[in-house]
Amino acid sequence: MNRIATLLVLIALSLPVIAAGPTSIGYVDMQRVFEESALGRQANDKLKEQFSPRQDAFAQEEQAIRQLQQALGRDQALMSQTELDKRQKEIQQRIGKLQQDAAAAQQELAEARSKLGSEILGPAQKAIAEVAKKQKIGAVLERRQSGLVYADDDLDLTEAVIKELDAAAKAKK
Repeated sequence: MNRIATLLVLIALSLPVIAAGPTSIGYVDMQRVFEESALGRQANDKLKEQFSPRQDAFAQEEQAIRQLQQALGRDQALMSQTELDKRQKEIQQRIGKLQQDAAAAQQELAEARSKLGSEILGPAQKAIAEVAKKQKIGAVLERRQSGLVYADDDLDLTEAVIKELDAAAKAKK
């Protein structure tokens, strides 16, 4: 008798799931959304504008250090040990400062990217929700972080999300 009651309860609980029918699933490549949407391109342009001068300065300093190293290699036979040590120390100090400054700039760039990414994430999630509602999709996965190994290209909502996000950004202006 107890088994029959348990079976009836399980059947009763599964009826709403069976009646609901199949749920469609889609996925979005958020990296593409960030790179290809108008908001994403604006954010990347902003980052380039902000950090390009620093990158150029780092490249110039790196070139200057390389020239010092070449000159040292060329002239070291003519130098005293004291002069050689002095120049090697100077080069090492410049390399250390460059590495320290580059690491700080890299950290700042990562923070700026994260901040701009979070500003895009809210509108992107709204766009995903709109596309999912329009296409009657019950669940949307993020392609890279969901552990998705394979999915049919027909389930890819990325292009539709980018279009929706761009349309929402235009309407907001």
